[in-house]
Amino acid sequence: MEFLHTNGKLIETESHRPLYLRGTCVGGWMNMENFINGYPGTEISLREQMKKRLGEDLGTLFFEEMLSNFLAEEDIQFIKSTGATCIRLALNYRHFEDDEHPYVYKEEGFARLKKIVDLCEKHEIYAIFDMHAIQGWQNTHWHSDNDRGISLFWTDACYQERYYALMQEIARRFKDSPAVAGYELFNEPSSSCRSGDYPFNMYENFISDYTRFNPIVRKSVNKIREIDNKHIIFIEGDSYGHNFAGLEEPFDDNLVYSSHDYIISSFGPGKYPGFYEQLHNDRIEKSSYWDYDQQIRHIQETEGWQFSEKYQVPLWVGEFGSQYCTGEEDNAYRLASMDDQLKAMNEMGLNWTTWTFKDCGTMGWVTLSPEGEYLKKVAPVQRVKGLLAAENFTAWRGDCPGKEFTKKFTEYFMSLLTESKNYSFGTFQKCVNYALLTGFSAGVLQPEYTALFEDCQAKDIKRIMKSFALENCIVNEPYIEILKKRLVQ
Repeated sequence: MEFLHTNGKLIETESHRPLYLRGTCVGGWMNMENFINGYPGTEISLREQMKKRLGEDLGTLFFEEMLSNFLAEEDIQFIKSTGATCIRLALNYRHFEDDEHPYVYKEEGFARLKKIVDLCEKHEIYAIFDMHAIQGWQNTHWHSDNDRGISLFWTDACYQERYYALMQEIARRFKDSPAVAGYELFNEPSSSCRSGDYPFNMYENFISDYTRFNPIVRKSVNKIREIDNKHIIFIEGDSYGHNFAGLEEPFDDNLVYSSHDYIISSFGPGKYPGFYEQLHNDRIEKSSYWDYDQQIRHIQETEGWQFSEKYQVPLWVGEFGSQYCTGEEDNAYRLASMDDQLKAMNEMGLNWTTWTFKDCGTMGWVTLSPEGEYLKKVAPVQRVKGLLAAENFTAWRGDCPGKEFTKKFTEYFMSLLTESKNYSFGTFQKCVNYALLTGFSAGVLQPEYTALFEDCQAKDIKRIMKSFALENCIVNEPYIEILKKRLVQ
């Protein structure tokens, strides 16, 4: 394999062959997520609860077996067989460093990562290192393994120094690996929510703090370049990959810029092409009619596209995808939306990685079987998560008793405030949902989850976790056919 380098808006190999980085993200592996792995809350607190329930040895084995089955050589081969050129590996700093032992790096984490990189090189597919969860949290949400909903990274020099040091350590170990396409500095950064999500600092009231964001980005790049001048560095826009207007102009000759694009027609129910009501996902998606022409217009309106055009640098849509959990009849519309989105991205010359490769039945290329032992075992907690909307990513559209409660609470709360005129109802309720449902409620459900495995011995855990192996998963065949068609363009 050859190292990659940018040339204007293109990415090229060392022999100057253009290559589009297109494939999928692997969430749920070295950064677990509740909807992907089928548990409530965050990884760090779940690990604590599982060790309390099962003991140190079995508690450790539980996660080791899950991750070993989640991503193996068979998975890399399958992804490669679709025509994909890359995988984006979501990484959690806690696999490489403990908060109680800063700057002491964990060999087992690096060994797990190197094993997959070696497999990528064997099967000639590039790996992008996505720093999904970093010291001090770059955003307030569960997917940065953040169990208290605050974001301290941007205002705390100690967390920043630990982050720079870890990035240098990663670069030191992989600087000579051509199978590594490069390093993504941080996933879905959010520079202005130190104390959490509130109606006065989220969605329509979010203002990027570029005076903090830009110097940290530049220092991160410079720190990596002290060790590694070979690899691409990927820089994602602020506010969950959407804000680029205040970004510093490109200052290194091997940078790729990254946006995320969960569009409104990706989430059902609803016909496609068709009209969709406003949706609060990682930003406010306005009510509008969606078809292929709208897909093109939408890309052109994004700040990421405009930044890429202005400075003639590559743009990579690091995350996007449709959800296939709103009923069998609705799946055809979600697939149609996804097909048009991929077609539009290709037409615009974008690099892209879908979210995500494998999960428990939401949006994966492959999903765990509902008849498998793991999903049958966790079904009682999955049911309660659904009732409470304690799993935010799958609850953007759906109604449930939990959200009915927060709706009434929001109405009452806003009626008491003189500042309510400055807040939209949707944003206010969304912030309440983050705190009460996907935060507190999900945390309370963790002992319920761990109790399901209380009587398990080592042999039981090993057997149950085989549910995550590719051979026991269900392939979303219609989705894969679309991907194969778009990956060869």
